[in-house]
Amino acid sequence: MGELHQSDSSVQSSAESAIVEALGAQLQLNLVPGGTLKLAGGASIQLDARSDDGSVAVEAYARQGVLRGGQLKKIAQDILKLALLRAEPEHKDVRPIIVFASEEARSSVKGWLRQAADTFGVELHVVELDDALRAQIVAVQDRQKMTNVALPAVVGDLTVED
Repeated sequence: MGELHQSDSSVQSSAESAIVEALGAQLQLNLVPGGTLKLAGGASIQLDARSDDGSVAVEAYARQGVLRGGQLKKIAQDILKLALLRAEPEHKDVRPIIVFASEEARSSVKGWLRQAADTFGVELHVVELDDALRAQIVAVQDRQKMTNVALPAVVGDLTVED
């Protein structure tokens, strides 16, 4: 098998199923793949998982450690998506959950973002993953770290022609 591309998130994506399974065990619920739900206004949303009776909607997040920037934006989008789902008359009683695989990740949801989750009734849960899977996720995250090249190192390679 070839080396993973620096931005490949297949390990994190496959970890979502383990996260959902752990949440199901924790809550004693049968969770199934969420699929696409059509909303009354014609838009569609994609869920990571849901209970087999549709009473619980789940978004799973595999990231380990503190969330920053775009990672928090993803959580904000999931809170908004789940709030929108609950605004639908036929889904007003849905229990919306975002489940994390890291307490550090969940604890990163603060300030107005945490207030939005609380206001819209979006529960933030944490589940434990086995050490091997957690290590795989961390290894992928380490590969995905984007670093900025120091400008002086690049400038020295440039030539300007008049």
